[in-house]
Amino acid sequence: MLKRRPLGRSGLTVPELCFGASRIVNATSSEATATVHAALTAGIDHVDTAPFYGLGESERRTGIALADAPVSFTLSTKVGRLLRPGPDGALRSEFDYSIDGVHRSLEESLTRLTRDRIDMAILHDVSRRWHGTQTDAVFDTAMAGAYRALLRWRDEGVVKAIGIGVNDCAICLRALAEGDFDFLMLAGRTTPLDQEGFDQVLPAAQAAGVGVIAAAPFNSGILALGARPGATYFSQPAAPEILERTRRIEAVCAGFGVALRAAALQLPLRHPAISGVLAGYASVVEVHDNQTMLQQAIPPAFWDSLRSAGLLSSGVP
Repeated sequence: MLKRRPLGRSGLTVPELCFGASRIVNATSSEATATVHAALTAGIDHVDTAPFYGLGESERRTGIALADAPVSFTLSTKVGRLLRPGPDGALRSEFDYSIDGVHRSLEESLTRLTRDRIDMAILHDVSRRWHGTQTDAVFDTAMAGAYRALLRWRDEGVVKAIGIGVNDCAICLRALAEGDFDFLMLAGRTTPLDQEGFDQVLPAAQAAGVGVIAAAPFNSGILALGARPGATYFSQPAAPEILERTRRIEAVCAGFGVALRAAALQLPLRHPAISGVLAGYASVVEVHDNQTMLQQAIPPAFWDSLRSAGLLSSGVP
């Protein structure tokens, strides 16, 4: 079974590998259930989803899979987006960080999940990727509204822990300074390609006793597949400089017989602030592969070589 780490001061623990349910929408319903069950059996027993993933389909499939889960688990979903029909009748996602909005979000998520409660609630996507120059104002709105609801849910025992899920280090630092979150879910910023999170966020979280779940360890694909045509980085086609940096990392990996995927999964866990690494899964094969990659022995000289090549920041232990 996987090692477990504390989730900050929440009293909860999570496994070093956590299950991201965003990609089970790319599988059939039966494959999605088999993938979730394989993960739980392997000890990957924290499951994270969100209304935004597949416009509700991820939550529905997660609920089906967890209805007859083979072992116990913890479950998180996110608030801050509501699913509503657009002018053409098609379902779309709308941001709503008000108190009433996040109450509706949680109620609708519980319906899709066919559950009466979740373990962790996460304030979702208050970041520059989605809100651009309005991000700081949106954060203020979320703290005045959604955050107050999260605090009440935790105080009343509706959820056991509350967090914020973004790919924005500046917002993480604001959350640490201005809120009382149990954990951060930081996407794509503690990887061999982007180590911004190591420099300020992880030290600040550790000092505050706040756990960090490192999401998107493969930067949406390139660190799983390598520098090949069509590789994606933060869900966009990888720029030439990203492809070149990936090739340099791959060259060091080849010299030590280390898989690129193993390096990507194990790098965040080198920092004591990290509670777990959350990757997305779409098949049973991926579950077993990530297990193997987490267990692959990586010699200290490998990390030293990355550092000597200028590929690790000073914040990486």
